[in-house]
Amino acid sequence: MFSTIILFVTAVLGFLSTALIFGKNKYQEHSLINKYLIIITATNAIRFLVYGIAQAYPATDFSRMATVLDVSIIMLMPCFYLYFTNIIYESKFELSNLLHFTVPLLLGSLFITASFVNPGQSNLVKKLFFFTVVLFYVVYAIFGFLLLYKHMWRRMTLIKAIQKQNELMKNWSIILYVSFILLVLIRVTVGIIINKTAIFSQHYLWISALVWIGIFAKIILTPEILYGYNLLNKTIDAAAERLALKSVWHFEGTLLPVTSEKDIKLENKIKPLLMEYLHQMEEFSFHTHAFRNSDLGLEDIAIALKIPISHVNFILKFHCNESFTDYKKIVRIHDATKLLEQGYLKEHKVESLSVTVGFTSYNTFSIAFKNITGVTVQEYLKRFKN
Repeated sequence: MFSTIILFVTAVLGFLSTALIFGKNKYQEHSLINKYLIIITATNAIRFLVYGIAQAYPATDFSRMATVLDVSIIMLMPCFYLYFTNIIYESKFELSNLLHFTVPLLLGSLFITASFVNPGQSNLVKKLFFFTVVLFYVVYAIFGFLLLYKHMWRRMTLIKAIQKQNELMKNWSIILYVSFILLVLIRVTVGIIINKTAIFSQHYLWISALVWIGIFAKIILTPEILYGYNLLNKTIDAAAERLALKSVWHFEGTLLPVTSEKDIKLENKIKPLLMEYLHQMEEFSFHTHAFRNSDLGLEDIAIALKIPISHVNFILKFHCNESFTDYKKIVRIHDATKLLEQGYLKEHKVESLSVTVGFTSYNTFSIAFKNITGVTVQEYLKRFKN
């Protein structure tokens, strides 16, 4: 009874996770990086639902369906790897991705055919299949580790708003990777040590279900992970009446204690106008080309927004998590990504792009672009190639 409840709970959470990932968000598009995650969550939701029904109604024969579902799990190993790749590069679908599914599809087809056509040899077939799958798991575990270690777990940036999302994605990738390894170990342990056979078994399936409950709960409770590393630019594009840079602005109180009499007076004046000021700041930053001026200063912003320079200084000092220098980088790199998407490099060079958006040197632009978007200009362009 306990295990049946666990299976049904896992199935429900799995379907909720799939709906959350698949559902269209009117502010942010995230289907590009999560197409393989959808396959992973939906497949396991269906799998645990079928097993839950099988346990609740033991008289019903689900053996063949259960076999197909168990074998289909091998198809998820490439999905994990390709999902991690999509988080890093947000690449479009390529036909070459299907090559990752060639071996598991072949193995699964041979196993199902041999098991159903010649039941007498099924045990031998299952054993050979099991050990081949374990080898396949190990290969993808190694490739996955190398990919994550090189491109995700060591990713660095000095910009605080980007650091937060980087840390979030790093923790999520570690959770998912460790869960992947744990699930493999559970299957091997149950299949060989507990059942004394090299056959996948439905016994102790609730243990795997608990791992999946953790994964599904993480997705539901932390939807920010669905937007990958490039959350900052996506929220800038999507913002309408709401603030885009929530990770940049500090709303609750002030970053530093307000001690001087002058600042206390300013705080009292600015507090009721803070949200309006921040909206104006973002409107000026992302809907004009003012930051393309490499000499842009706080006085220029104050004049453009028609607010006192002292108010601008107070906001950036007490309500902005970034330095003004880093804030300008965020705005200019976002401008650069929009120009890239519009085909700027078809007629210009990257060096020209860096000057156009307001950087005084290409090296500074290149470092800032990698820090904020997580990829180089060339890697970013791959997302928009047909």
